[in-house]
Amino acid sequence: MTAHGAQPRPNYVTPPLVLGMMLGLALAAITLATIAFGVSKLPALRALQLLLSPDGSPDSALVWHVRLPRAALALLVGANLAIAGVLIQTLTRNPLASPQTFGINAGASLAIVLCLIGLPQLSGGGIVWPAFIGAAVVGLAMWGLSVSGTMNNMTLALAGISIQLVLAALVQAILIANNAAEDIVYWLAGSISGGQWGKVWIILPFTILGAGLALFSGRHFGVLALDETTGLSLGQNARRVGGLAAFLIVILAGSAVAVAGPIGFIGLLVPHIIRRLAGGDQLTLIALSAVAGPLLLNTADLIGRVAAFPAEIPVGIVTALIGAPAFLGILWKQRSR
Repeated sequence: MTAHGAQPRPNYVTPPLVLGMMLGLALAAITLATIAFGVSKLPALRALQLLLSPDGSPDSALVWHVRLPRAALALLVGANLAIAGVLIQTLTRNPLASPQTFGINAGASLAIVLCLIGLPQLSGGGIVWPAFIGAAVVGLAMWGLSVSGTMNNMTLALAGISIQLVLAALVQAILIANNAAEDIVYWLAGSISGGQWGKVWIILPFTILGAGLALFSGRHFGVLALDETTGLSLGQNARRVGGLAAFLIVILAGSAVAVAGPIGFIGLLVPHIIRRLAGGDQLTLIALSAVAGPLLLNTADLIGRVAAFPAEIPVGIVTALIGAPAFLGILWKQRSR
């Protein structure tokens, strides 16, 4: 940063505007493909026609009541996880951080499962609140470890994965002990199958709140990479900005888990890809990740549906198959530094 707080122009590999347009076009194309593909296949042009002008036909009902809400849910969940990934990597200054690798998704999942078992009548938007509590508890614990100075980036990520595995094991034990319904088990794999407008309305306000505040405050998040004295000299309060980032991480990740289960690696991979393509400016990272996250999630969903057609593979499994090797690559790169 300069003495006046302005950020120097990054050396972009791809100009952000051009990259944003490319990502937007790719997202529109893959979203149309997910709406057109299914057991009852529709030509892409027919699907587009029904989106623009519903005609009351069975195909129109299929598009508007089954496939469009699923695609919309993927858009919102993907954006939430990607933005949360940018914020958690910025807040902890750890390129290995994400809602999954830091156990935040698992914390939200455990809280939801405990509430569903203890309060069977809980449903709909009610499951969002325990998700926030679970995400906040684990997130606070990981933040405490990150600022303690006792762990480097690699050991902190491994600690987060250990917490995630322990919490996931607890969830499985609770489900087995209570003969949990199959739909809960499927949800735990990370799935947008059966996405309905009801789930879209549950997550939508939290996406608007979280993404809106992240974009509005994007320029300020760069202060988290500085020490507190430097930040104050530039008119920025790192603690206040860090608190906002932590709040947004909980809101974005918790609401995503509530409606789609613990889908992993979106929040890890997308910030790395965008940072490599467009530089490290925080506002640019957040804005482009909000488009790239849905693109990656919708692509993974389509892969899962095509690979096992006419059945399907939960999208969380597909993202894990894509993300696990990439995570190992990032881990190895950090180890060699």
